[in-house]
Amino acid sequence: MFTIFACTLLLSSCRNIIVPDDIYGIWTVQEQITAEKPKFAKLLLNKEGYSWIDPVANDTIFLFKTVEVAGETLLLTDGFDHPTRCIIEELHDSVLTLSHVNGTEKQITYKKVKDSNNKLEKLEEIKASDIPRDSLDVIVKSFLIWNLYPHLKANSKEPKTYHSLTKDEMLQARELLRQYMSDGSLEKDPYDNEDAYPFDQYIRQYMSYVENGHLFVRIELNTSVYASKGIGYTALKQDVFLVEDGGPAHATATIDLTAKKVIVFMTNGNA
Repeated sequence: MFTIFACTLLLSSCRNIIVPDDIYGIWTVQEQITAEKPKFAKLLLNKEGYSWIDPVANDTIFLFKTVEVAGETLLLTDGFDHPTRCIIEELHDSVLTLSHVNGTEKQITYKKVKDSNNKLEKLEEIKASDIPRDSLDVIVKSFLIWNLYPHLKANSKEPKTYHSLTKDEMLQARELLRQYMSDGSLEKDPYDNEDAYPFDQYIRQYMSYVENGHLFVRIELNTSVYASKGIGYTALKQDVFLVEDGGPAHATATIDLTAKKVIVFMTNGNA
């Protein structure tokens, strides 16, 4: 009886004690990333500010307003107050193992690559020239883009409804824009700004909405943007980069995908 009790005490003393503050930082998964798995490939868990989970294999990103640790439970709450709960199996020495991730029983182990007990402050440049051509097109689906729609609505009497753009729709919009930028249409640009750079010199971020029965795709084009250091390409999935001035290094396009045509294209002016 004593031996059983002593063993129980020993096991309890060896059990990992979860220190909530240890969970804040940037984490990457410790297994091969494929299109099918894992679902949660990279994490940023912030004590203050937005946190995110990036599956890496596609354009979807999951953003969260709050991160809470209660015992062995990690609770993430998004901008629509939808909760995501995970079980913390292990948290120590820059190792994090979660289970019940994305509705599965699978355990996923991560390695911390950067501490983030406070907001990330240092910036790094993300350049189109450093990104493979087949990765320059990014669909932005996070709830943060809802912040943009009041600005769009202010310029129109028609109500706009958010639309979650599919990859096929993005490819259609991409081809219409590519043709527009290469067939001489830019010479008819009514805006007195400098000519755009070649198509593949831009990072292209896509979002969409429905207005008056038509599906519109708005595209922000930037040769480079600045994001918090350590986040990298994932920053392009979080929110749309709206840059003022900067000349032809930045441009905006709006495509009526229902009518299959570009209705607005303009490069930025210079300050």
